[in-house]
Amino acid sequence: MTTPTCERMFCLTLAFDEIPEHISIEGGSDRVLIEPVCAIVVRTSIGWVLLDTGTDARRFRGPDPDDSYAPCAPPTFPTDGDPLIDALAAHGLSPNDLAFAAISHLHLDHSGGLRHLAEAGVEVFVQRRELEFAMDKAGRADAYLREDYSNPNIKWRILDGDAELAPGIDAISTPGHTPGHMSYRVRMAKSGTWIFTMDAIDLQAGIDEDRLVGTHAVPEDAPLVRLSHDRLIEMAAAEGARLVAGHCPVTWPDVATVAGHE
Repeated sequence: MTTPTCERMFCLTLAFDEIPEHISIEGGSDRVLIEPVCAIVVRTSIGWVLLDTGTDARRFRGPDPDDSYAPCAPPTFPTDGDPLIDALAAHGLSPNDLAFAAISHLHLDHSGGLRHLAEAGVEVFVQRRELEFAMDKAGRADAYLREDYSNPNIKWRILDGDAELAPGIDAISTPGHTPGHMSYRVRMAKSGTWIFTMDAIDLQAGIDEDRLVGTHAVPEDAPLVRLSHDRLIEMAAAEGARLVAGHCPVTWPDVATVAGHE
């Protein structure tokens, strides 16, 4: 039986965050990294699929930008318009062209474009534990912005663990960084299998040096950070997949270029 593959893939850079290294990798220093905020859009046999939605730029612009969520400084954006809308438009797409979307977790740098999906009626996959935590317990201090994901018009599709999202795209349950974090496996026809860790592994150094992501939302979930990290490393090795760290300023530009030529 042939394994389904996807036809096209574009890696989107939706913002840049100034982040102390120790937030992104355990034992890191206080030096500030300029980290990309990433998303992926994939053409499958059932249509275009968006994986993650970036940051809502509106709260960080204007004469009085909000800096209460930024460790060092407010994020910057690659365009003066809406980052998600402009990134999709660069590839001839809009939210109305999406078959569905998924969100790895509900931190503000991943949830900011959900309002566009709600407006377009696009269904969004999310892990049950992530949505419950975000709705019931998480707050502004945890980098969750309720206004991003509490919109009653968001059409959630609830997952409990690993799942096939579309032919060639799988959700991989990787809790730890947040209670219901998930990563993505994308099988491409030409370039093979890609595993996007999202925030389960932030930096390429986490892969190369076997170091964990530096933060987790729930103290009792600390052991899950290691389990999810190891699972991704082992899965990539077993499948010969390209493992892509979720916020790496070193490797993401090359990933985005290579994927764009698929």
